[in-house]
Amino acid sequence: CIGVLHTPELQPEKSIRNVDAHNLQQAIAVNSLPTLLLAKHLGPLLKSDAPCLFTTVSARVGSIGDNRLGGWYSYRMSKAALNQALKCLAIEWQRSAGNIIVVALHPGTTDTKLSEPFQHNVPTDKLFSTAKTAALLLQVLHSLKPVDSGKFLSYDGTEIAW
Repeated sequence: CIGVLHTPELQPEKSIRNVDAHNLQQAIAVNSLPTLLLAKHLGPLLKSDAPCLFTTVSARVGSIGDNRLGGWYSYRMSKAALNQALKCLAIEWQRSAGNIIVVALHPGTTDTKLSEPFQHNVPTDKLFSTAKTAALLLQVLHSLKPVDSGKFLSYDGTEIAW
């Protein structure tokens, strides 16, 4: 799990006027690339007869089909790139190593420094502690079957549009 939404220099863009090439590159470098490189280097070790999971924490805002608000260009684009990488990986590994289930997980809004500046509109029952988020994601992971590979799933197990 890795992600950056904001730093003192990087804030989510509310408008195309605020998009900055450096900030977009930073978001992709942190939010997309590490998972892809992990897959590249771990993939050969995961191919066996035993069932295996390869998953990462994404974000619902990375869904193109679920985007109703716009904005947050760099974060959304970097998470959409991550989602595309996982979808491609699921297809490739299904052909070459059918034992690996690849999924992207949306954790919900978790009470961390990443979400802290943006929690003011989140209903109390939808702001999760890190322990609750971990428990919910583990429930989803324990329920997965090979047919689930290539899906984008929410913390409650529901599928999210790519």
